[in-house]
Amino acid sequence: MDVSKANLSFLGREFLTWLWFKSEERNGTIMVPNVGDIEIVFVRRLILASGEGQYSETVACQGLHSDLKEGKAALRKGKKIKEARLKLSIETDDCEFTFKADTFQFQTVKLPVTMNLDEEEKDKDGRILERIYLTETVIGMMEKLFSLFLNKRLSPAWTSEEVPRINKWMQE
Repeated sequence: MDVSKANLSFLGREFLTWLWFKSEERNGTIMVPNVGDIEIVFVRRLILASGEGQYSETVACQGLHSDLKEGKAALRKGKKIKEARLKLSIETDDCEFTFKADTFQFQTVKLPVTMNLDEEEKDKDGRILERIYLTETVIGMMEKLFSLFLNKRLSPAWTSEEVPRINKWMQE
């Protein structure tokens, strides 16, 4: 099956829109089966777009204390999230990264600092392995969230339940 870039782009943008909705639905927490509650918050930067090529329109919302109201207004006008800065908290570990919906690409990942400087000098291999583990954890969690989205998106409940709730949320 040949999946075009446009289809993947649409799916990624719809995923980020749904993720923002799910995040705000429970004040930043999402229940992930077999994991429990995780926290995911959209922070500081959100880029929304509609159209392609020369017909593309983009809205950027950014700022340290931004509540992203302009983002919801852009959603109401038909734009979809192209890129978002996310803070993901799993248990005691907080990671922050930019996620690009069109390519499902992570950018500027900020992992938690878990070793102090003295330990770091003594155990460089341990630090590298720990960073690999944390990176894999972030990617794995986004995969689980995407799986949740796909299961919902492909179910009959998408149009009857989820879309009306998302539309109501966008109006708030």
